[in-house]
Amino acid sequence: MFKRTLPTITAMLVGWLVLLGAFFPSTPLYQVRSLLIQWATVLGAFALFLAYLNILQVHLARMAHTKRHWTSSFLVTVTAIGALIIVGGKGPQHPWTQLLLNYVLVPGESALLAMTAIVLTLTGIQLLRVRRQAESAVFLIVVILALFSVIPYWGFFSLVHTWLNTLAIGGMRGIVIGVALGVTMTGLRIIVGIDRPHSEE
Repeated sequence: MFKRTLPTITAMLVGWLVLLGAFFPSTPLYQVRSLLIQWATVLGAFALFLAYLNILQVHLARMAHTKRHWTSSFLVTVTAIGALIIVGGKGPQHPWTQLLLNYVLVPGESALLAMTAIVLTLTGIQLLRVRRQAESAVFLIVVILALFSVIPYWGFFSLVHTWLNTLAIGGMRGIVIGVALGVTMTGLRIIVGIDRPHSEE
């Protein structure tokens, strides 16, 4: 009972209370919904903290028991502890925190995006070598045009960038709509008891 029935009843009850509170904001269900959301926020914060501790535990254990990838584990550990000390001790608006954001996180993300573009180009070339099909050629052409379209002061490629951006926005909106429908269906299946990911079934 405690492993199957009770978690299912709890999930269904909480799901219905939150859903009805959203549809009837002028009723006491709205206050119950707000309270449940606050509880979920607190639980999410604790889950994030546990994930942080798990990252430290994994990389510290890797540093202690193996020499493989020791450098990456050391960098992850030092970065995680340093970010926690700076952000937790100084606050998100402190100049040190903004320095960490603007000169560490943003350049790192930019470098990852640049590497992604290069990897996509190499993947397109490799795909065209293995599978000589029209889809492979179209993929490679689109990647190359997207790379050249971000170069400033190139009029033609600026038009290409606008055209590709329109297609990309349409694709992203379709993906977001699909994700929203999937989340909605999953939530409905949970609150009516069809799916039980919280139990051992």
